[in-house]
Amino acid sequence: MSHRYIMAKFTGMFEKALEFAIKKHKGQKRKGTDMPYYRHPISVAENIEEFKKSKNLELLMTAALLHDTVEDCPGISMKKIANMFGYQVASLVDELTSDKDEIAKVGKIEYLKKKTGGLTSYGLVIKLADRLHNVEDMSNMTKEFQKRYKKETLAILDHIESGVRKLTPTHHRLIDKIRSVLASQKK
Repeated sequence: MSHRYIMAKFTGMFEKALEFAIKKHKGQKRKGTDMPYYRHPISVAENIEEFKKSKNLELLMTAALLHDTVEDCPGISMKKIANMFGYQVASLVDELTSDKDEIAKVGKIEYLKKKTGGLTSYGLVIKLADRLHNVEDMSNMTKEFQKRYKKETLAILDHIESGVRKLTPTHHRLIDKIRSVLASQKK
């Protein structure tokens, strides 16, 4: 990662979350690859570092590192995240954790449209940084998955840009980058 300068300003929470994410995602692989899964949350944190200028950068990058732990790692609860990293981090992780029952009920696209429309500004930054890494990293996925994920992503972006919520310049930069990546991929 490229945060040597930034990490000097951090309290240590980010490094603790980095170690935690690597440990808890141990043995998990990124879909379609042999790459260790923990590279994904690190890439999401790197996207935030690149796109977001904030006095709360450590908070955002820490939550990015932990955004999939409750969903994907056995024994990890919001309470554990709150106890280890504080309630602000836990609140962001909670915002980003999907409700599988609700997805089954309404469908993934509708669920994500509703969810992204209601995220806090920081939550949406992390969600878009996550989506950006996912679209950048689709080349090893099946063509069917790529097509479905692109359709889902465009539906979400169209929805949040339709005026359902206020978007910041950071949100717009991330959305523009996601659209650019999708447009550059072969059909």
